[in-house]
Amino acid sequence: MVDQYTELRELDDYELVNDEQDLRGHPLMTRDGRRLGTVQRMLVDPEHDHVAALVLDDGRGVPVDEIEIRDGNAYIDPVDEARYFTPPRRERAVTRNRVIVRRL
Repeated sequence: MVDQYTELRELDDYELVNDEQDLRGHPLMTRDGRRLGTVQRMLVDPEHDHVAALVLDDGRGVPVDEIEIRDGNAYIDPVDEARYFTPPRRERAVTRNRVIVRRL
C-alpha cells in the first residue's frame, strides 16, 4: 500500500493547493477527541493528486480519506489501528556518525 505514496516534500512538481492545509507539526486527532500524535510527514498519492496518509511523530503511518482542519488541529474519522502502517525508512545521503572536533 505505502509503496504507491511519495512524501510531499520529495515531489518537486507538487505543492499544496491551500498552504493552510500543511499539517506538518500539527496534532492529529480523531473526531471523537483522541489524540493520535503530531504529523511529521504527508504522503501523496500522485495517481489521484491528494494526501493519502500522514506519518506521525512515533513513525506510524495513518491512511486518510478526508481531513477536517480546525483550530490548528487535523481531525480524521477514527481509523482501525490494524490499518496503521510503518512507512519505509528513508535512506540518508550521508551516514550518521559523530562529528569530531579538535583544539587548535
